[in-house]
Amino acid sequence: MKSLLIRAGIAVLGVVLTLTWWTIRKGDSHVQSVSKIPAKVWAGGHTLEVEAETSCAGKMSISFTDMSKPIGEQPRLETLESVGPGTYRWTVDVPEKVGGYIELDADAPKVGDTLKIKIKVDGKFIDEDGERLDQPLEPRTAFFVQRYYQDYSKASSVESETSSSDEQ
Repeated sequence: MKSLLIRAGIAVLGVVLTLTWWTIRKGDSHVQSVSKIPAKVWAGGHTLEVEAETSCAGKMSISFTDMSKPIGEQPRLETLESVGPGTYRWTVDVPEKVGGYIELDADAPKVGDTLKIKIKVDGKFIDEDGERLDQPLEPRTAFFVQRYYQDYSKASSVESETSSSDEQ
């Protein structure tokens, strides 16, 4: 009986230590999240302009990852801003070697809803994407437009990776 209690105590202690380690590691994260897209990220230096147009409520997100740092040490800023139907513009001052995703997601879209984004860097048109929902979404799918850039300051339409309406 005594050895059974010792084993149970060691198992509980192992779980406590594991949870403590995960909590400490999570607090050490290089990821910061904010609910508004900022006008300036870190030191700034280049102008990223994003225009979004949506016919339904949704969320606009722009992520910023400092690619000049080693993987695992890269500071990252995740932004997510709720929007209603309409046209929105954000201008963000970003430094070199910072890249990430630009994404506009629809919340509960209906057939006929549209999403569109246009992207400029330092006043130069880079890319645009738009989608119209032609049929009801199937379960576990989303309606969105998205672009990825390794470095916003050197972004070009050739570099962008695109996705629209994808499984979650």
